[in-house]
Amino acid sequence: MTAIMGFAGYSGAGKTTLIEQVIQHLVQWGIRVSLIKHAHHEFDIDVPGKDSWRHRKAGAHEVMVASDQRWALMHEHRGAPEPELAQLMVHLAHCDLVLVEGFKRDPIPKLEIWRPEHGAPRLTPGDPNIIALVTDTPVDCALPCLDINDPESVARFIIRHFDLVVSSAGKEGGVVQVRYFARLRETLQQDGEIIVLDRPVSVSQFMAKLRERGQVWRDAFSESGALRVAVNQELATLDTRVQAGDEVAFFPPVTGG
Repeated sequence: MTAIMGFAGYSGAGKTTLIEQVIQHLVQWGIRVSLIKHAHHEFDIDVPGKDSWRHRKAGAHEVMVASDQRWALMHEHRGAPEPELAQLMVHLAHCDLVLVEGFKRDPIPKLEIWRPEHGAPRLTPGDPNIIALVTDTPVDCALPCLDINDPESVARFIIRHFDLVVSSAGKEGGVVQVRYFARLRETLQQDGEIIVLDRPVSVSQFMAKLRERGQVWRDAFSESGALRVAVNQELATLDTRVQAGDEVAFFPPVTGG
């Protein structure tokens, strides 16, 4: 079943820009993404005066335009009710993930895009399908809060939520799937993530990259610590090579007898 994630928020919040940036990261990591966007009722993607526009205006129910680069199908409702999101989904080719802009009242998992300076109210209190808030200001919120200026972290959140499989299909470097277990998961407040590597590194260098994130990470991946590491489900040493496509798992030391 195709994963679907909505981006909800009032006009001007930055949904379109964020989606564009998130798509770039997802595609780089080998995720096949499609998009459905709700538009104003008078929108038109056809150029007035062109043959296809003239045929549609003449009354054609559907007009398809095709070339060696792309094809597009334009469907006129001709008085029929506006289709629901589920009805639109069936027209998409198979993909890993569908991102939806608009349709904020539909019962799908959503990220709420909100900037307090716009003065618009939050959608979160009235929509149980919103699973995270994306904003540019720290907010006291029971939901996860993501930084709108860090689209890579938003893309990672989506991948973790649906447990999507990433690959090294990107144009630059590749990705590593990271898993955190036991007390380490509680300390870092996440059970896993993906990290982009521009070149192979050792486990030691990989941990140093994580320590650069701040004090919590420096403590969790202290050079004097006793973390156990597995690369592709095999125990690793600090010299073990980590490269695109690998899975790296970190386990805190076991205590007790």
